[in-house]
Amino acid sequence: MSENSERVLLHVKFLNDRIEPTVEGVRTGASLRVVARTTPDGRVTVSGSVSHRVHRMRASGKVFRYWQTVQAFSLLRTKAGIVVLRVLENDSRKNRTQHLFAGGEYQLAQLLHKLGDQTLLDPMRHHEWEALDQDVRVVEGPAFEDHGWCEIQARMSLILRDLQGETLGLVGDLPVAGERFPLLKEVSACRLGHSGLMHFLDAEDYKTVAENVFGKTRYRKPLAREIQRLVEHMLARPDWRSSHDMSVLNWFRLFRGLVPIDWIIESMRRTENNHYISLRPAELVQARALFRRVPQPILGRILAQPIAQSVRIIGDTVRDLGNAHVQLRDLDLLPELIKARGQRRIRGSRDLETLVRSMPQAWVESRSLARSNQAISTVINEANALHEMHSYNEQIARLEGRDLPVATWELWRDPEFRRAADEFLVEYRRELMTAEQREREARAERCRQERLSCEKKRAEWAADVAEKLDGMCVGEHRLVVARDADTLARWGSQLNNCIVGYAHQLGLDVFVAVIDDQGDSAGRVRLNIEINHEDGVVQFLGTNNRDAVKELEKGSAQLVLDAITGIGIPVHEYALGLQQLALPVRDAVTA
Repeated sequence: MSENSERVLLHVKFLNDRIEPTVEGVRTGASLRVVARTTPDGRVTVSGSVSHRVHRMRASGKVFRYWQTVQAFSLLRTKAGIVVLRVLENDSRKNRTQHLFAGGEYQLAQLLHKLGDQTLLDPMRHHEWEALDQDVRVVEGPAFEDHGWCEIQARMSLILRDLQGETLGLVGDLPVAGERFPLLKEVSACRLGHSGLMHFLDAEDYKTVAENVFGKTRYRKPLAREIQRLVEHMLARPDWRSSHDMSVLNWFRLFRGLVPIDWIIESMRRTENNHYISLRPAELVQARALFRRVPQPILGRILAQPIAQSVRIIGDTVRDLGNAHVQLRDLDLLPELIKARGQRRIRGSRDLETLVRSMPQAWVESRSLARSNQAISTVINEANALHEMHSYNEQIARLEGRDLPVATWELWRDPEFRRAADEFLVEYRRELMTAEQREREARAERCRQERLSCEKKRAEWAADVAEKLDGMCVGEHRLVVARDADTLARWGSQLNNCIVGYAHQLGLDVFVAVIDDQGDSAGRVRLNIEINHEDGVVQFLGTNNRDAVKELEKGSAQLVLDAITGIGIPVHEYALGLQQLALPVRDAVTA
Protein backbone atom coordinates (compact mmCIF):
# COMPACT_ATOMS: atom_id res chain seq x y z
CA MET A 1 0.00 0.00 0.00
CA SER A 2 1.27 3.49 -0.87
CA GLU A 3 1.62 6.26 1.65
CA ASN A 4 -0.41 9.44 1.77
CA SER A 5 0.67 11.93 -0.87
CA GLU A 6 -0.46 15.40 -1.88
CA ARG A 7 -0.14 17.23 -5.18
CA VAL A 8 -1.22 20.78 -6.01
CA LEU A 9 -3.42 20.83 -9.10
CA LEU A 10 -4.02 24.59 -9.24
CA HIS A 11 -2.95 27.57 -7.18
CA VAL A 12 -3.97 31.05 -8.32
CA LYS A 13 -3.18 33.94 -6.01
CA PHE A 14 -3.68 37.70 -6.66
CA LEU A 15 -2.74 40.58 -4.39
CA ASN A 16 -3.34 44.30 -4.63
CA ASP A 17 -1.15 46.21 -2.17
CA ARG A 18 -2.28 49.66 -3.32
CA ILE A 19 -5.73 49.41 -1.77
CA GLU A 20 -5.79 51.33 1.51
CA PRO A 21 -7.15 49.49 4.56
CA THR A 22 -10.33 50.61 6.26
CA VAL A 23 -11.89 50.00 9.64
CA GLU A 24 -14.71 48.00 8.05
CA GLY A 25 -12.22 45.95 6.05
CA VAL A 26 -11.45 45.79 2.34
CA ARG A 27 -10.52 42.80 0.21
CA THR A 28 -7.05 43.14 -1.24
CA GLY A 29 -6.41 39.66 -2.59
CA ALA A 30 -7.81 36.28 -3.52
CA SER A 31 -6.47 32.76 -3.61
CA LEU A 32 -7.79 29.60 -5.29
CA ARG A 33 -6.00 26.42 -4.28
CA VAL A 34 -6.93 22.89 -5.38
CA VAL A 35 -4.97 19.84 -4.23
CA ALA A 36 -5.21 16.08 -4.81
CA ARG A 37 -4.50 13.70 -1.93
CA THR A 38 -3.94 9.99 -2.42
CA THR A 39 -4.91 7.65 0.40
CA PRO A 40 -2.99 4.44 1.17
CA ASP A 41 -5.67 2.34 -0.57
CA GLY A 42 -5.17 4.26 -3.83
CA ARG A 43 -8.27 6.45 -3.75
CA VAL A 44 -7.81 10.13 -4.65
CA THR A 45 -9.54 13.03 -2.88
CA VAL A 46 -9.62 16.41 -4.62
CA SER A 47 -10.27 19.38 -2.36
CA GLY A 48 -10.02 23.11 -2.82
CA SER A 49 -11.01 26.45 -1.41
CA VAL A 50 -11.30 30.13 -2.30
CA SER A 51 -9.97 32.62 0.26
CA HIS A 52 -10.01 36.40 0.30
CA ARG A 53 -7.35 38.51 1.95
CA VAL A 54 -9.01 41.15 4.13
CA HIS A 55 -7.07 44.32 4.95
CA ARG A 56 -8.34 46.05 8.10
CA MET A 57 -7.28 48.81 10.40
CA ARG A 58 -7.87 49.05 14.12
CA ALA A 59 -9.15 52.30 15.57
CA SER A 60 -5.69 52.85 17.02
CA GLY A 61 -4.24 52.86 13.51
CA LYS A 62 -2.73 49.38 13.66
CA VAL A 63 -3.07 47.57 10.34
CA PHE A 64 -3.54 43.81 10.09
CA ARG A 65 -4.42 41.29 7.39
CA TYR A 66 -6.00 37.88 7.45
CA TRP A 67 -7.28 35.30 5.00
CA GLN A 68 -10.97 34.41 5.10
CA THR A 69 -12.25 31.22 3.48
CA VAL A 70 -15.28 31.98 1.31
CA GLN A 71 -16.06 28.52 0.00
CA ALA A 72 -14.47 25.08 0.16
CA PHE A 73 -15.20 21.76 -1.50
CA SER A 74 -14.03 18.17 -1.59
CA LEU A 75 -14.60 15.46 -4.20
CA LEU A 76 -13.89 11.86 -3.28
CA ARG A 77 -14.79 8.30 -4.08
CA THR A 78 -15.98 6.19 -1.18
CA LYS A 79 -15.04 2.56 -0.63
CA ALA A 80 -18.44 1.63 -2.04
CA GLY A 81 -17.55 3.37 -5.31
CA ILE A 82 -19.86 6.38 -4.92
CA VAL A 83 -18.51 9.84 -5.81
CA VAL A 84 -19.39 12.39 -3.11
CA LEU A 85 -19.19 16.17 -3.55
CA ARG A 86 -19.22 18.27 -0.36
CA VAL A 87 -19.45 22.07 -0.47
CA LEU A 88 -18.95 24.30 2.58
CA GLU A 89 -20.17 27.91 2.42
CA ASN A 90 -18.57 30.02 5.11
CA ASP A 91 -21.15 32.85 5.05
CA SER A 92 -24.15 30.62 5.78
CA ARG A 93 -22.14 27.91 7.63
CA LYS A 94 -23.90 25.29 5.50
CA ASN A 95 -22.38 22.00 4.40
CA ARG A 96 -24.12 20.58 1.33
CA THR A 97 -23.47 17.00 0.26
CA GLN A 98 -24.49 15.48 -3.06
CA HIS A 99 -23.63 12.30 -4.97
CA LEU A 100 -22.46 12.50 -8.56
CA PHE A 101 -23.46 9.93 -11.16
CA ALA A 102 -22.84 9.60 -14.87
CA GLY A 103 -24.18 12.70 -16.57
CA GLY A 104 -23.70 14.89 -13.49
CA GLU A 105 -20.41 16.44 -14.58
CA TYR A 106 -22.19 19.74 -15.04
CA GLN A 107 -22.63 20.02 -11.25
CA LEU A 108 -18.85 20.03 -10.82
CA ALA A 109 -18.55 22.49 -13.72
CA GLN A 110 -21.01 24.87 -12.04
CA LEU A 111 -19.08 24.68 -8.79
CA LEU A 112 -15.74 25.44 -10.47
CA HIS A 113 -17.32 28.32 -12.40
CA LYS A 114 -18.57 29.81 -9.13
CA LEU A 115 -15.13 29.43 -7.56
CA GLY A 116 -13.60 31.26 -10.52
CA ASP A 117 -16.05 34.15 -10.16
CA GLN A 118 -15.30 34.40 -6.43
CA THR A 119 -11.58 34.48 -7.20
CA LEU A 120 -11.79 37.25 -9.80
CA LEU A 121 -14.90 39.35 -9.35
CA ASP A 122 -15.24 40.19 -5.67
CA PRO A 123 -11.74 40.95 -4.41
CA MET A 124 -10.18 42.41 -7.54
CA ARG A 125 -12.96 44.89 -8.43
CA HIS A 126 -13.09 44.07 -12.15
CA HIS A 127 -13.48 47.71 -13.24
CA GLU A 128 -9.84 48.23 -12.20
CA TRP A 129 -8.38 45.35 -14.22
CA GLU A 130 -7.27 47.85 -16.87
CA ALA A 131 -4.32 48.61 -14.55
CA LEU A 132 -3.50 44.97 -13.84
CA ASP A 133 0.23 45.33 -14.38
CA GLN A 134 0.37 48.26 -11.93
CA ASP A 135 -2.04 47.47 -9.13
CA VAL A 136 -2.55 43.70 -9.09
CA ARG A 137 0.35 41.31 -8.92
CA VAL A 138 0.18 37.59 -9.53
CA VAL A 139 1.86 35.73 -6.67
CA GLU A 140 0.99 32.19 -7.74
CA GLY A 141 -0.42 30.62 -10.87
CA PRO A 142 -0.39 31.56 -14.55
CA ALA A 143 0.42 35.17 -15.47
CA PHE A 144 -2.48 37.03 -17.05
CA GLU A 145 -0.81 39.08 -19.72
CA ASP A 146 -4.08 40.42 -21.18
CA HIS A 147 -5.33 43.57 -19.58
CA GLY A 148 -8.99 43.32 -20.52
CA TRP A 149 -11.46 41.97 -18.00
CA CYS A 150 -13.20 39.75 -20.58
CA GLU A 151 -9.89 38.17 -21.64
CA ILE A 152 -8.91 37.50 -18.04
CA GLN A 153 -12.28 35.90 -17.31
CA ALA A 154 -12.03 33.75 -20.44
CA ARG A 155 -8.52 32.63 -19.48
CA MET A 156 -9.72 31.60 -16.03
CA SER A 157 -12.62 29.65 -17.58
CA LEU A 158 -10.18 27.66 -19.73
CA ILE A 159 -8.00 26.89 -16.70
CA LEU A 160 -10.99 25.64 -14.71
CA ARG A 161 -12.21 23.54 -17.63
CA ASP A 162 -8.85 21.79 -17.79
CA LEU A 163 -8.98 21.36 -14.00
CA GLN A 164 -12.39 19.68 -14.29
CA GLY A 165 -11.08 17.11 -16.74
CA GLU A 166 -8.01 16.42 -14.62
CA THR A 167 -10.14 16.08 -11.47
CA LEU A 168 -12.49 13.54 -13.02
CA GLY A 169 -9.47 11.66 -14.34
CA LEU A 170 -8.03 11.36 -10.83
CA VAL A 171 -11.28 10.50 -9.05
CA GLY A 172 -12.37 8.08 -11.76
CA ASP A 173 -15.43 7.62 -13.91
CA LEU A 174 -18.72 8.57 -12.35
CA PRO A 175 -20.86 5.54 -11.51
CA VAL A 176 -23.93 4.73 -13.60
CA ALA A 177 -27.04 5.29 -11.51
CA GLY A 178 -29.07 2.46 -13.04
CA GLU A 179 -26.36 -0.10 -12.33
CA ARG A 180 -25.88 0.89 -8.68
CA PHE A 181 -29.61 1.23 -7.89
CA PRO A 182 -31.35 -1.76 -9.55
CA LEU A 183 -34.65 -1.14 -7.75
CA LEU A 184 -34.77 2.55 -8.74
CA LYS A 185 -33.88 2.50 -12.42
CA GLU A 186 -36.76 4.87 -13.22
CA VAL A 187 -35.52 7.54 -10.81
CA SER A 188 -33.33 10.28 -12.26
CA ALA A 189 -29.66 10.36 -11.30
CA CYS A 190 -30.11 13.83 -9.77
CA ARG A 191 -32.72 12.54 -7.30
CA LEU A 192 -30.56 9.57 -6.33
CA GLY A 193 -28.19 11.92 -4.53
CA HIS A 194 -30.69 12.27 -1.67
CA SER A 195 -29.76 10.49 1.53
CA GLY A 196 -33.18 8.88 1.68
CA LEU A 197 -32.36 6.82 -1.41
CA MET A 198 -28.85 5.68 -0.46
CA HIS A 199 -30.38 2.72 1.37
CA PHE A 200 -31.10 1.24 -2.06
CA LEU A 201 -27.43 1.18 -3.13
CA ASP A 202 -26.58 -2.20 -4.73
CA ALA A 203 -29.83 -3.67 -3.34
CA GLU A 204 -31.29 -6.40 -5.57
CA ASP A 205 -34.37 -6.94 -3.39
CA TYR A 206 -36.31 -5.17 -0.67
CA LYS A 207 -34.96 -7.49 1.98
CA THR A 208 -31.55 -5.90 1.51
CA VAL A 209 -33.10 -2.43 1.74
CA ALA A 210 -34.82 -3.33 5.01
CA GLU A 211 -31.55 -4.65 6.40
CA ASN A 212 -29.71 -1.48 5.32
CA VAL A 213 -32.25 0.70 7.10
CA PHE A 214 -33.00 -1.24 10.28
CA GLY A 215 -30.18 -3.82 10.55
CA LYS A 216 -30.05 -7.51 9.82
CA THR A 217 -31.15 -8.57 13.31
CA ARG A 218 -34.37 -6.55 13.04
CA TYR A 219 -35.42 -7.76 9.60
CA ARG A 220 -39.01 -8.95 9.19
CA LYS A 221 -40.82 -9.93 6.00
CA PRO A 222 -43.64 -7.43 6.63
CA LEU A 223 -40.97 -4.72 6.88
CA ALA A 224 -39.72 -5.46 3.37
CA ARG A 225 -43.30 -5.56 2.06
CA GLU A 226 -44.08 -2.13 3.51
CA ILE A 227 -40.93 -0.64 1.99
CA GLN A 228 -41.86 -2.18 -1.38
CA ARG A 229 -45.35 -0.68 -1.12
CA LEU A 230 -43.96 2.81 -0.45
CA VAL A 231 -41.46 2.52 -3.33
CA GLU A 232 -44.12 1.38 -5.80
CA HIS A 233 -46.35 4.24 -4.72
CA MET A 234 -43.42 6.62 -5.21
CA LEU A 235 -42.69 5.35 -8.73
CA ALA A 236 -46.37 5.47 -9.70
CA ARG A 237 -46.79 9.16 -9.04
CA PRO A 238 -45.98 11.52 -11.95
CA ASP A 239 -44.84 14.39 -9.75
CA TRP A 240 -41.09 13.73 -9.34
CA ARG A 241 -40.64 16.44 -6.71
CA SER A 242 -42.95 14.76 -4.20
CA SER A 243 -42.64 11.13 -5.28
CA HIS A 244 -38.98 10.41 -6.07
CA ASP A 245 -37.92 10.66 -2.46
CA MET A 246 -37.68 7.99 0.21
CA SER A 247 -36.51 10.17 3.10
CA VAL A 248 -39.51 8.77 4.98
CA LEU A 249 -37.23 5.83 5.82
CA ASN A 250 -35.00 8.22 7.75
CA TRP A 251 -37.97 9.00 10.00
CA PHE A 252 -38.62 5.36 10.85
CA ARG A 253 -34.88 4.79 11.20
CA LEU A 254 -34.87 7.25 14.15
CA PHE A 255 -36.82 4.69 16.21
CA ARG A 256 -34.49 1.76 15.41
CA GLY A 257 -33.47 -0.03 18.61
CA LEU A 258 -35.68 2.20 20.78
CA VAL A 259 -39.05 0.53 20.16
CA PRO A 260 -40.08 -2.98 19.05
CA ILE A 261 -39.80 -3.45 15.30
CA ASP A 262 -43.49 -4.45 15.19
CA TRP A 263 -44.43 -0.91 16.28
CA ILE A 264 -42.48 0.51 13.35
CA ILE A 265 -44.14 -1.93 10.93
CA GLU A 266 -47.58 -0.94 12.21
CA SER A 267 -46.76 2.76 11.79
CA MET A 268 -45.56 2.13 8.22
CA ARG A 269 -48.85 0.33 7.46
CA ARG A 270 -50.79 3.42 8.57
CA THR A 271 -48.67 5.56 6.22
CA GLU A 272 -50.80 5.42 3.09
CA ASN A 273 -48.36 7.25 0.84
CA ASN A 274 -44.80 8.50 0.79
CA HIS A 275 -44.07 11.72 2.69
CA TYR A 276 -41.21 14.14 2.18
CA ILE A 277 -39.27 14.44 5.46
CA SER A 278 -37.95 17.99 5.76
CA LEU A 279 -35.30 17.15 8.35
CA ARG A 280 -31.68 17.95 7.55
CA PRO A 281 -28.89 15.56 8.54
CA ALA A 282 -27.95 17.66 11.58
CA GLU A 283 -31.61 17.78 12.65
CA LEU A 284 -31.88 13.99 12.30
CA VAL A 285 -28.92 13.66 14.68
CA GLN A 286 -30.63 15.96 17.19
CA ALA A 287 -33.90 14.05 16.85
CA ARG A 288 -32.11 10.76 17.52
CA ALA A 289 -30.47 12.26 20.61
CA LEU A 290 -33.90 13.46 21.76
CA PHE A 291 -35.58 10.07 21.26
CA ARG A 292 -32.82 8.26 23.13
CA ARG A 293 -33.84 10.17 26.27
CA VAL A 294 -37.58 9.54 25.89
CA PRO A 295 -39.23 6.43 27.41
CA GLN A 296 -40.54 3.76 25.05
CA PRO A 297 -44.29 4.30 25.70
CA ILE A 298 -44.02 7.94 24.63
CA LEU A 299 -42.21 6.95 21.43
CA GLY A 300 -45.03 4.51 20.72
CA ARG A 301 -47.56 7.33 20.98
CA ILE A 302 -45.50 9.47 18.61
CA LEU A 303 -45.40 6.60 16.09
CA ALA A 304 -49.16 6.23 16.38
CA GLN A 305 -49.74 9.85 15.29
CA PRO A 306 -49.99 10.90 11.61
CA ILE A 307 -46.47 11.08 10.24
CA ALA A 308 -46.83 14.56 8.71
CA GLN A 309 -47.91 16.01 12.06
CA SER A 310 -45.17 14.27 14.04
CA VAL A 311 -42.40 15.27 11.62
CA ARG A 312 -43.43 18.94 11.68
CA ILE A 313 -43.59 19.07 15.47
CA ILE A 314 -40.35 17.14 16.07
CA GLY A 315 -38.60 19.30 13.45
CA ASP A 316 -39.61 22.48 15.28
CA THR A 317 -38.51 20.91 18.57
CA VAL A 318 -35.01 19.91 17.47
CA ARG A 319 -34.45 23.26 15.77
CA ASP A 320 -35.21 24.90 19.11
CA LEU A 321 -32.53 22.75 20.77
CA GLY A 322 -29.75 24.54 18.88
CA ASN A 323 -26.92 23.31 16.69
CA ALA A 324 -23.32 22.24 16.91
CA HIS A 325 -22.15 25.81 17.58
CA VAL A 326 -24.80 26.97 20.08
CA GLN A 327 -26.74 24.71 22.46
CA LEU A 328 -29.98 26.17 23.86
CA ARG A 329 -31.25 23.20 25.89
CA ASP A 330 -29.64 20.53 28.07
CA LEU A 331 -31.20 17.22 27.00
CA ASP A 332 -29.73 15.39 30.00
CA LEU A 333 -32.43 17.03 32.12
CA LEU A 334 -35.24 15.59 29.99
CA PRO A 335 -35.57 12.13 31.67
CA GLU A 336 -35.96 13.73 35.10
CA LEU A 337 -38.60 16.15 33.79
CA ILE A 338 -40.55 13.32 32.17
CA LYS A 339 -40.40 11.32 35.39
CA ALA A 340 -41.60 14.29 37.42
CA ARG A 341 -44.49 15.04 35.08
CA GLY A 342 -45.48 11.44 34.45
CA GLN A 343 -45.28 9.43 31.23
CA ARG A 344 -49.04 9.17 30.88
CA ARG A 345 -49.40 12.93 30.73
CA ILE A 346 -47.19 13.11 27.62
CA ARG A 347 -49.70 11.91 25.04
CA GLY A 348 -47.72 12.61 21.88
CA SER A 349 -45.28 14.81 20.02
CA ARG A 350 -47.11 18.04 20.93
CA ASP A 351 -46.82 17.40 24.67
CA LEU A 352 -43.16 16.44 24.21
CA GLU A 353 -42.51 19.70 22.36
CA THR A 354 -44.18 21.68 25.16
CA LEU A 355 -42.04 19.92 27.75
CA VAL A 356 -38.80 20.52 25.83
CA ARG A 357 -39.58 24.21 25.28
CA SER A 358 -40.27 24.62 29.00
CA MET A 359 -36.76 23.43 29.84
CA PRO A 360 -34.38 26.15 31.09
CA GLN A 361 -32.26 27.67 28.37
CA ALA A 362 -28.52 27.11 28.55
CA TRP A 363 -26.74 29.26 25.98
CA VAL A 364 -23.53 27.33 25.39
CA GLU A 365 -21.29 28.51 22.57
CA SER A 366 -18.48 26.54 21.07
CA ARG A 367 -15.02 27.94 21.68
CA SER A 368 -14.46 28.83 18.05
CA LEU A 369 -17.79 30.68 17.78
CA ALA A 370 -17.20 32.52 21.09
CA ARG A 371 -13.78 33.74 19.93
CA SER A 372 -15.23 34.79 16.58
CA ASN A 373 -18.13 36.70 18.16
CA GLN A 374 -15.79 38.44 20.60
CA ALA A 375 -13.49 39.56 17.81
CA ILE A 376 -16.41 40.80 15.69
CA SER A 377 -17.89 42.70 18.64
CA THR A 378 -14.54 44.39 19.38
CA VAL A 379 -14.10 45.52 15.78
CA ILE A 380 -17.67 46.86 15.55
CA ASN A 381 -17.37 48.81 18.81
CA GLU A 382 -14.09 50.35 17.70
CA ALA A 383 -15.58 51.33 14.33
CA ASN A 384 -18.54 53.07 16.02
CA ALA A 385 -16.26 54.88 18.47
CA LEU A 386 -13.97 55.99 15.63
CA HIS A 387 -16.94 57.39 13.73
CA GLU A 388 -17.96 59.42 16.79
CA MET A 389 -14.40 60.73 17.19
CA HIS A 390 -14.26 61.90 13.54
CA SER A 391 -17.64 63.63 13.96
CA TYR A 392 -16.30 65.48 17.02
CA ASN A 393 -13.14 66.59 15.19
CA GLU A 394 -15.15 67.84 12.22
CA GLN A 395 -17.33 70.00 14.47
CA ILE A 396 -14.50 71.58 16.42
CA ALA A 397 -12.66 72.26 13.15
CA ARG A 398 -15.46 74.67 12.18
CA LEU A 399 -15.11 76.65 15.39
CA GLU A 400 -13.07 79.84 15.25
CA GLY A 401 -11.34 81.49 18.18
CA ARG A 402 -11.65 78.47 20.46
CA ASP A 403 -8.66 76.53 21.65
CA LEU A 404 -9.95 72.96 21.73
CA PRO A 405 -7.84 69.80 21.52
CA VAL A 406 -8.18 67.56 18.49
CA ALA A 407 -9.15 64.08 19.63
CA THR A 408 -6.79 61.20 18.98
CA TRP A 409 -7.69 57.56 19.58
CA GLU A 410 -5.70 57.42 22.82
CA LEU A 411 -7.36 60.62 24.04
CA TRP A 412 -10.82 59.50 22.91
CA ARG A 413 -10.59 56.31 24.96
CA ASP A 414 -10.37 58.43 28.13
CA PRO A 415 -13.89 58.50 29.68
CA GLU A 416 -13.35 61.95 31.23
CA PHE A 417 -12.40 63.46 27.89
CA ARG A 418 -15.40 61.93 26.16
CA ARG A 419 -17.76 63.20 28.87
CA ALA A 420 -16.35 66.72 28.54
CA ALA A 421 -16.60 66.51 24.73
CA ASP A 422 -20.27 65.48 24.91
CA GLU A 423 -21.09 68.34 27.28
CA PHE A 424 -19.31 70.83 25.03
CA LEU A 425 -21.12 69.67 21.90
CA VAL A 426 -24.51 69.91 23.64
CA GLU A 427 -23.77 73.46 24.80
CA TYR A 428 -22.42 74.44 21.38
CA ARG A 429 -25.54 73.18 19.56
CA ARG A 430 -27.69 75.17 21.96
CA GLU A 431 -25.76 78.35 21.12
CA LEU A 432 -26.18 77.79 17.39
CA MET A 433 -29.94 77.60 17.63
CA THR A 434 -31.57 80.32 15.52
CA ALA A 435 -34.43 82.54 16.65
CA GLU A 436 -36.83 80.41 14.62
CA GLN A 437 -35.66 77.26 16.36
CA ARG A 438 -36.02 78.89 19.76
CA GLU A 439 -39.52 80.07 18.83
CA ARG A 440 -40.47 76.59 17.67
CA GLU A 441 -39.22 75.15 20.92
CA ALA A 442 -41.13 77.75 22.92
CA ARG A 443 -44.29 77.04 20.90
CA ALA A 444 -43.94 73.32 21.60
CA GLU A 445 -43.52 74.10 25.30
CA ARG A 446 -46.70 76.24 25.29
CA CYS A 447 -48.61 73.40 23.62
CA ARG A 448 -47.32 71.01 26.24
CA GLN A 449 -48.38 73.31 29.08
CA GLU A 450 -51.84 73.75 27.53
CA ARG A 451 -52.20 70.00 27.20
CA LEU A 452 -51.19 69.53 30.84
CA SER A 453 -53.69 72.19 31.92
CA CYS A 454 -56.46 70.53 29.91
CA GLU A 455 -55.62 67.13 31.38
CA LYS A 456 -55.65 68.65 34.85
CA LYS A 457 -59.16 70.02 34.28
CA ARG A 458 -60.31 66.65 32.91
CA ALA A 459 -58.84 64.88 35.93
CA GLU A 460 -60.65 67.23 38.34
CA TRP A 461 -63.91 66.76 36.44
CA ALA A 462 -63.46 62.95 36.38
CA ALA A 463 -62.79 62.85 40.11
CA ASP A 464 -65.92 64.93 40.82
CA VAL A 465 -68.15 62.75 38.59
CA ALA A 466 -66.70 59.54 40.02
CA GLU A 467 -67.41 60.71 43.57
CA LYS A 468 -71.05 61.38 42.66
CA LEU A 469 -71.66 58.11 40.80
CA ASP A 470 -69.58 55.58 42.73
CA GLY A 471 -71.85 53.48 44.95
CA MET A 472 -75.11 55.10 43.74
CA CYS A 473 -78.08 52.72 44.02
CA VAL A 474 -80.64 52.79 41.18
CA GLY A 475 -83.51 50.37 41.75
CA GLU A 476 -82.11 46.86 41.95
CA HIS A 477 -78.73 47.94 40.62
CA ARG A 478 -75.67 49.73 41.89
CA LEU A 479 -73.14 51.92 40.03
CA VAL A 480 -69.41 51.24 40.47
CA VAL A 481 -66.63 53.44 39.06
CA ALA A 482 -63.38 51.79 37.84
CA ARG A 483 -60.23 52.99 39.65
CA ASP A 484 -57.55 50.80 38.01
CA ALA A 485 -56.83 48.75 34.89
CA ASP A 486 -57.41 45.42 36.63
CA THR A 487 -61.02 46.37 37.23
CA LEU A 488 -61.50 47.18 33.55
CA ALA A 489 -59.90 43.87 32.59
CA ARG A 490 -62.27 41.98 34.87
CA TRP A 491 -65.29 43.80 33.47
CA GLY A 492 -64.13 43.16 29.93
CA SER A 493 -63.76 39.42 30.55
CA GLN A 494 -67.23 39.23 32.13
CA LEU A 495 -68.99 41.18 29.37
CA ASN A 496 -66.69 40.03 26.52
CA ASN A 497 -65.86 43.53 25.31
CA CYS A 498 -62.78 45.70 24.78
CA ILE A 499 -63.17 48.11 27.70
CA VAL A 500 -59.66 47.20 28.93
CA GLY A 501 -58.33 48.97 25.85
CA TYR A 502 -59.38 52.29 27.43
CA ALA A 503 -57.11 51.81 30.46
CA HIS A 504 -54.86 54.66 29.32
CA GLN A 505 -57.84 57.06 29.78
CA LEU A 506 -58.37 56.21 33.45
CA GLY A 507 -58.38 59.34 35.53
CA LEU A 508 -59.39 61.48 32.53
CA ASP A 509 -62.62 59.70 31.55
CA VAL A 510 -65.09 57.93 33.82
CA PHE A 511 -65.93 54.24 33.35
CA VAL A 512 -68.97 52.96 35.22
CA ALA A 513 -70.35 49.45 35.66
CA VAL A 514 -74.02 48.68 36.41
CA ILE A 515 -74.04 45.75 38.87
CA ASP A 516 -76.91 43.69 40.24
CA ASP A 517 -77.40 44.60 43.90
CA GLN A 518 -80.13 42.13 44.91
CA GLY A 519 -81.16 38.53 44.36
CA ASP A 520 -79.10 35.47 43.48
CA SER A 521 -77.15 37.36 40.81
CA ALA A 522 -75.85 40.03 43.20
CA GLY A 523 -72.44 41.29 42.07
CA ARG A 524 -72.98 40.44 38.39
CA VAL A 525 -71.86 43.14 35.95
CA ARG A 526 -74.66 44.02 33.48
CA LEU A 527 -73.58 47.22 31.69
CA ASN A 528 -70.45 49.27 30.99
CA ILE A 529 -70.78 53.04 30.61
CA GLU A 530 -68.14 55.42 29.25
CA ILE A 531 -68.40 59.12 30.13
CA ASN A 532 -65.93 61.71 28.86
CA HIS A 533 -65.53 65.41 29.55
CA GLU A 534 -66.39 66.73 26.10
CA ASP A 535 -69.38 64.58 25.09
CA GLY A 536 -70.77 63.07 28.28
CA VAL A 537 -72.17 59.55 27.89
CA VAL A 538 -70.76 57.97 24.70
CA GLN A 539 -71.23 54.22 25.38
CA PHE A 540 -73.99 52.43 27.27
CA LEU A 541 -73.49 48.75 26.40
CA GLY A 542 -74.00 45.27 27.85
CA THR A 543 -72.61 41.78 27.12
CA ASN A 544 -70.99 41.48 23.66
CA ASN A 545 -71.68 45.21 23.20
CA ARG A 546 -75.45 44.72 23.10
CA ASP A 547 -77.84 47.62 23.61
CA ALA A 548 -78.79 48.42 27.19
CA VAL A 549 -82.48 47.49 26.61
CA LYS A 550 -81.46 44.00 25.39
CA GLU A 551 -79.34 43.49 28.50
CA LEU A 552 -81.73 45.02 31.06
CA GLU A 553 -85.41 45.72 31.02
CA LYS A 554 -86.33 49.01 29.39
CA GLY A 555 -87.49 50.49 32.69
CA SER A 556 -84.32 49.57 34.58
CA ALA A 557 -82.08 50.89 31.80
CA GLN A 558 -84.08 54.15 31.70
CA LEU A 559 -83.70 54.57 35.47
CA VAL A 560 -79.90 54.21 35.22
CA LEU A 561 -79.73 56.73 32.38
CA ASP A 562 -81.94 59.22 34.22
CA ALA A 563 -79.78 58.88 37.35
CA ILE A 564 -76.65 59.76 35.36
CA THR A 565 -78.21 62.67 33.50
CA GLY A 566 -79.76 63.85 36.75
CA ILE A 567 -76.40 64.99 38.09
CA GLY A 568 -75.81 67.17 35.03
CA ILE A 569 -74.00 64.76 32.68
CA PRO A 570 -75.11 65.17 29.05
CA VAL A 571 -75.57 62.40 26.49
CA HIS A 572 -73.91 62.49 23.10
CA GLU A 573 -76.17 62.47 20.07
CA TYR A 574 -74.46 59.39 18.63
CA ALA A 575 -73.95 57.52 21.91
CA LEU A 576 -73.93 53.71 21.52
CA GLY A 577 -76.45 51.43 23.19
CA LEU A 578 -79.25 53.98 23.86
CA GLN A 579 -81.78 52.67 21.32
CA GLN A 580 -85.39 52.66 22.64
CA LEU A 581 -84.41 54.88 25.61
CA ALA A 582 -85.91 58.33 26.13
CA LEU A 583 -83.31 61.10 25.89
CA PRO A 584 -84.34 64.62 26.93
CA VAL A 585 -83.69 67.05 24.11
CA ARG A 586 -82.22 69.58 26.50
CA ASP A 587 -79.49 67.06 27.50
CA ALA A 588 -78.46 66.14 23.98
CA VAL A 589 -75.12 67.39 22.72
CA THR A 590 -75.04 68.78 19.23
CA ALA A 591 -72.57 66.85 17.13
